[in-house]
Amino acid sequence: MEKNIILYGPPGTGKTYHTCLYAVAIIEECSLETLLKENYEEVRERFNEYRQQGLIEFTTFHQSYSYEDFVEGIRPVIQDDDVNMDGVIRYRVEAGVFRQFCDKAETEKFTESLRTETSAFDELEIGSSPVIWKVSLAGSGDNPIRSECLENGHIRIGWDSYGKDVTEETDFEYGGKAILDAFINKMEVGDIVVSCYSESVTDAVGIVTGEYEWHEEFEEYMRVRKVRWLVKNIRQNIYELNNGIKMTLRTVYQLKNINLDELLAIVKRHVVGQNNVVASKKLKNRVFIIDEINRGNISGIFGELITLIEPSKRLGAKESLKVRLPYSRKEFGVPDNIYIIGTMNTADRSLTGLDIALRRRFYFKRMSPEPRLLADMKLGDSGFTVADLLSVMNKRIAALLDLDHCIGHAPFLRLTRGYVSLSELSDIFRHAIFPLLEEYFFEDWNKICVVLNDSHKLNPVVQFVRKIENDNSTLEYGDAPSNKDFEINEKAFLIMDSYAQIINENAHCTGENVVDAEGSDPSVGDRFSSPKSLEALMEKKEIISQQLVYKNIVFVEINKRNYAMYDKESGKKISNQSEYCRNLIQTDPSLSGITFDKKPRTYDFIPEIMKRLLAVSE
Repeated sequence: MEKNIILYGPPGTGKTYHTCLYAVAIIEECSLETLLKENYEEVRERFNEYRQQGLIEFTTFHQSYSYEDFVEGIRPVIQDDDVNMDGVIRYRVEAGVFRQFCDKAETEKFTESLRTETSAFDELEIGSSPVIWKVSLAGSGDNPIRSECLENGHIRIGWDSYGKDVTEETDFEYGGKAILDAFINKMEVGDIVVSCYSESVTDAVGIVTGEYEWHEEFEEYMRVRKVRWLVKNIRQNIYELNNGIKMTLRTVYQLKNINLDELLAIVKRHVVGQNNVVASKKLKNRVFIIDEINRGNISGIFGELITLIEPSKRLGAKESLKVRLPYSRKEFGVPDNIYIIGTMNTADRSLTGLDIALRRRFYFKRMSPEPRLLADMKLGDSGFTVADLLSVMNKRIAALLDLDHCIGHAPFLRLTRGYVSLSELSDIFRHAIFPLLEEYFFEDWNKICVVLNDSHKLNPVVQFVRKIENDNSTLEYGDAPSNKDFEINEKAFLIMDSYAQIINENAHCTGENVVDAEGSDPSVGDRFSSPKSLEALMEKKEIISQQLVYKNIVFVEINKRNYAMYDKESGKKISNQSEYCRNLIQTDPSLSGITFDKKPRTYDFIPEIMKRLLAVSE
């Protein structure tokens, strides 16, 4: 798979959804086709596991996202630095999210590279983002303390007069507050220590393996940390590696100018046991995901990394390249086993600001709407599906705008399979699809009417957008022209025919057409909702074609088209009539065997029950 990939397309096409599949495919080194055959939830679980392991990182670009967030920057911190320096604001260089991710990959490379040198390093444990510390062992040059530390696998520092525990109440009469804080609190197991032999030379490199200890058996330098020495008793000049900076006399501090690659070279140069070489282990692939990549200032965020992410410039490639970062002055490169996946919404106007340099360095994969995923969602009994609805609308949008502004399938995926719920469809259309159309066409209602086929719908009741006449009676000038305007017809969202006629203006549903019209089978032009009581029905003098009483239930056929059910004693309309009929058919022997060719609704149930009961009575 390509090292740098951008999934782009209209909103709702599953770009972020697919980053999960791409990331798992990269880490497991399998094809997307293989993962698509698996259950997505199982793949998602593995994605979350890899993320917890640090193999996947996720961030989202936005207008305020900066180089300092992504690569590195100077941050203010309040710290107690030393005696009489409490609460001073200091500034330090902090790595951004991408550099931290790369550093973790370099740590793994460092560890595995050492293990390939000799089996003595098989059990080596290095932190995921180790800090490199400079440590002076009783000053410079040869001395008994240095020899003892190298011999027995630890490091020791002094300030013994302060006692074992150093707290806020400690009187740092002789200084050393920041040094002790670093040694006791900040240094962690898995960090790296470089022993300072002189201001330019190191004599040992090791890994911290133990927490802070206090050893009174020593006459001096009682503060101890256990260390596993990788190499010792060497004389390696690191002046140039440290960016031309001499190591000062301060006992403990971070070496920020030396990276793991450079330490690895030192260790390999001096390591013993070359005759016990073990097999090299392939490094795991890692994936960095950038959602909404085009919403950030690409040039500003990536900076010099725009060159380093090229496959040919990655660390380990033939043309590998490093640059010296502006704040930390460290040399930095992008490891070869890091993959970058971005997502890009093509309907976003910020697309025009996308850096051409970025376009050249990424492999682009279009994510298009997939109506086939909605093929089993029926729009009532109109003969059309939500897949047809999405396809037709997108064809019109593509003709009026372009393919980049189509509507994705994702908003519709939560619809009920089979006959879709009208209430669910109306909610999605009113609060997700319609606002998107308003944004796309800048409230050009004529074009919105074209997309929704409103101009061809014969009945204004099912038009989402209708033309209206403006009332100019309040204008100062009586001869002001009467301009036509538009209004949104909220009732249209609650009628199934409104959606079916987006596809074809002659489409019509004879099933549940209006939300909450339980006992009726209305046409669009003559909608009917049965009264709440049998008494109210009689008072309205509706023409009752037929009524039947069975087990204290009054079944009523109204106008040969609308049906309702009432309780004989209370006279109130039965609630949830479809469910009541379904239970009645399943439990009453007289009604057993009633079946339907399609998903039945209230106006399918009641006439069939009445027909069966009349046949039984005869």
